[in-house]
Amino acid sequence: MSLLRLRSQSHQSIPTHMLTIADNQRDAYDSRVCLYCPSGVTGSEIHLILECPATSHVAMDLIKLLTTLLYDTCQLDWSTLTTHQQTSLILGDPPSTLPKKFHHV
Repeated sequence: MSLLRLRSQSHQSIPTHMLTIADNQRDAYDSRVCLYCPSGVTGSEIHLILECPATSHVAMDLIKLLTTLLYDTCQLDWSTLTTHQQTSLILGDPPSTLPKKFHHV
C-alpha cells in the first residue's frame, strides 16, 4: 500500500476511502465496514493501522521506533497520544516540536 495513496485517501483497501455510489447516493461513512473484521467496525485508517487484528501487526516495528524517537526527543509518550495523533505520526505528520532531522543511533 503506497503511503501517498493512503495519505491522500485514495486507496481501495480502506473501506472509508472507497467511493461507492448506488442509485445516485453515496454510502454513509459508517456503513463502510472493515473488510477484514467480522465485527462490522468502520474501516478507517485508525482502525486498519492501530486496531484491526488482521492488519495492525504491520505497524508494530514502526511504533517501536516512534516510541523510542519520542522518548529520545523529550516528546509525549506514545501511550499518551490519542489514536488520531498516533495515526498522524505513522503517516508521516510529526508534531511541530519534533526536530526536523534526528539521527537515531
